[in-house]
Amino acid sequence: MSTFDVAAPDHELPDTEERAWRDVADVGVAAARVEWAGAAREMLIETAKKYQGLVQHKDIATGVQEITGIRTKQPTRHWIGGVLAEVSAESLRRGEPMLSALCVNRDESIFDGYAEIVGAATGTTPPDPDVHASHERLASYRHFEATGLPASGGSAMLPPKLGAARARARKAAIADRPINKCPLCNLQTPANGICDTCE
Repeated sequence: MSTFDVAAPDHELPDTEERAWRDVADVGVAAARVEWAGAAREMLIETAKKYQGLVQHKDIATGVQEITGIRTKQPTRHWIGGVLAEVSAESLRRGEPMLSALCVNRDESIFDGYAEIVGAATGTTPPDPDVHASHERLASYRHFEATGLPASGGSAMLPPKLGAARARARKAAIADRPINKCPLCNLQTPANGICDTCE
């Protein structure tokens, strides 16, 4: 069975020691975002070319700065969402699936802000962003003809780490449910609350 591959995609990065770095303050936030989005798009396309490929948002953040030579000291969470929103908008302009769905957190959940990006782009905010992203990822693998794509076309699924976490949460929620007991015989009652023994 195939498993998700969470790694920075193969991409030729410039030698950072020979690089003349530019600071985002000198380039301008809007201009930097456009350049970063172009670099992020290329990284995400490379990721989409491998079935069940994923990339962490921290690797996107590092990669786009190295590729463009534009860096920032701001924490990633303050600017990566805007970059991925640009990538999503470009995907929609081209009639492609949303490449940003390939970008995940360390726990393999979709990156923070994905639901808002989808809502702004399509007018509908998904009730479960991770499930929505799983369908966009599958569409991306198919669109970019990913290596390893099953002849059946593959299927939309949650990454294993996230799927396992959700399964544990469901199990814990079931275990925490109160057990209704008959006040007369102390046996567990069915869902209707009526004791079969004492009825």
